[in-house]
Amino acid sequence: MGHVIRIAGVFLFAIAIMSLGCARQTHIVKMYSDPARLTASFERLLVISITSSKDQQLAFEDQIVTNIVGAEAEAVASHTMIDAQDGILQEDIDRAANEMSADGILISHVVSVDTTVELKDGREHMLSECRGGDLLDYFLYDREILKEPDSVSLATTIIVITNLYEVQSQKRVWTIQSTCFDKASLAQAIQAEADAIVRQLLIDHLI
Repeated sequence: MGHVIRIAGVFLFAIAIMSLGCARQTHIVKMYSDPARLTASFERLLVISITSSKDQQLAFEDQIVTNIVGAEAEAVASHTMIDAQDGILQEDIDRAANEMSADGILISHVVSVDTTVELKDGREHMLSECRGGDLLDYFLYDREILKEPDSVSLATTIIVITNLYEVQSQKRVWTIQSTCFDKASLAQAIQAEADAIVRQLLIDHLI
């Protein structure tokens, strides 16, 4: 019996690994990188997210800031310094960057959010209970049809374009497009996007 348990455990672990391997990862396309810029990393970033709603902006900026701080750099979310209710002006960005002594400005623009809905009909099961008599007699059974509830699954795909600017020169030094596929919720998609953006910053030695 012990051998069976160990084999089953290995089998389930293999299934889990294969499932992870099949999951679609966030796709990154590097659109621009300034070849003239020195390789010095940015130390303190002002993080700005341009989205269709205030809630999305707050969630996206906070997650990116959390990830950057986790990578041992400094970052501040723009919503803590700028009132973007009527839009963000360049002078607002410059003022916030100067107040926090930022050396870089990271602007992520959510250009597309696509959510698909799939309705799955619940399966039906037959429950049979014998009323007595010959167990082989079909008519001696009471039968009840049990139907599982219908289920709804969501798949959210987000496309984000992120630009990094150097405060001192006011020049764009880096641009990527990131696409996050088929997440079960917008919160998961935002998490995956923030992870991908900060991971690419680290890969490119920008933080």
